[in-house]
Amino acid sequence: MHLILKRSLIFVTLMIAGLAVYVMWFDMKAEKYDETVIPYLNKALPKVSTWNYSEFKPMLSPRALAEFEKDKGKAVYRLFTRLGDLESIGKPQYISNNSESSSALGEIDIDSYKVPVVFESGPAVIKILLAGNGQSYFIHHLGISSEIYKEPEQ
Repeated sequence: MHLILKRSLIFVTLMIAGLAVYVMWFDMKAEKYDETVIPYLNKALPKVSTWNYSEFKPMLSPRALAEFEKDKGKAVYRLFTRLGDLESIGKPQYISNNSESSSALGEIDIDSYKVPVVFESGPAVIKILLAGNGQSYFIHHLGISSEIYKEPEQ
């Protein structure tokens, strides 16, 4: 019985230490991106939420631009206008980072963030993927979740 207890304690200690190391690594990685991404988001999101496509278009990565140029992409962007004017931006929250290759941009980092915002119509959450090529960022994907899009229950 004493041996099982000792092994269980060692296992739990190792699990806690592993979790602590992972949390520290995640925080260090998030801080690295926060230094450049958060200022970009604070500047870009007010432009995006003017709902003026001509201002939004140059901010898109080539892949995102191709999606927004389709009829479905244009319809989604028009749907965003139902949110109204942007009133405030909360603190962006780092989600993840990975790399991929783009024919137009070369090797890019894809940074994923979740941003709480308040629009004229109420609170919402923007999930945004940014493509960074070391010199600038481009919006690679944009999703907005809000209560305004929920259909009323019948």
